[in-house]
Amino acid sequence: MSQFSYAAITRQDPNPFKRYLQNKRLRDAVGLLGRRRPETIVDYGAGDGELAYVIRRKLPDTRIVGFEPSLLLRAQAEAHIGAMPGVTLTDDAAQIADGSADAIFCLEVFEHLPPEETRTALAHMVRILKDDGVLIVGVPVEIGLAAWVKGRFRSLRRDDFDTDRNHIAQAVRRDIRFERFRVDFDTSGGYYPHHLGFDYRELLKALDGCFELEKRWSSPFLLMPTEWNSELNLLLTKRT
Repeated sequence: MSQFSYAAITRQDPNPFKRYLQNKRLRDAVGLLGRRRPETIVDYGAGDGELAYVIRRKLPDTRIVGFEPSLLLRAQAEAHIGAMPGVTLTDDAAQIADGSADAIFCLEVFEHLPPEETRTALAHMVRILKDDGVLIVGVPVEIGLAAWVKGRFRSLRRDDFDTDRNHIAQAVRRDIRFERFRVDFDTSGGYYPHHLGFDYRELLKALDGCFELEKRWSSPFLLMPTEWNSELNLLLTKRT
């Protein structure tokens, strides 16, 4: 596990199409800022810090707070962006000040969170985001045609929970009833390590309780239906 590299399985993956998709999803998410120039951005689930790196190149005067609870990923983020001016990393979302963020990015996070952890994350975001701020969410599409394409791709690489033919078939039918493989922490909580079984429609319902959806952006094919794409990006504002 010590050799695990987030970059190696995302933007530096051996497959050129996957590399393209991983890099494009970041550009598309940042593009949802439009002409906004936030003073402070929180990257909720910062991974190895690549999003912060992209944002700093586009918005050099913006302060970025990266929240990453994983010790392994945070170490990679420290190596990648730790020396960049205006960037702070933390492993405790509770330490991020109330109403301090003009924008929050949460990319490739919600698909890993069980219901209770999802509610906790949303509560943090409501607290951290300014009343006139924006929340930008990016999640993988794992139902419909996208589920079939991704299932085939994964099956060529490995034999795991997310390559089970029955599970993939259910996801293609948009009828996810199987129990997702879950990893529990020693103290409390847990996460889903695989994307298969995630349904973005359930996340939209959860978000609707505290945020208003302003814009949807499918990636990489904007004009195609969501389930013909690999990623869904959302621009949201707080309900007041």
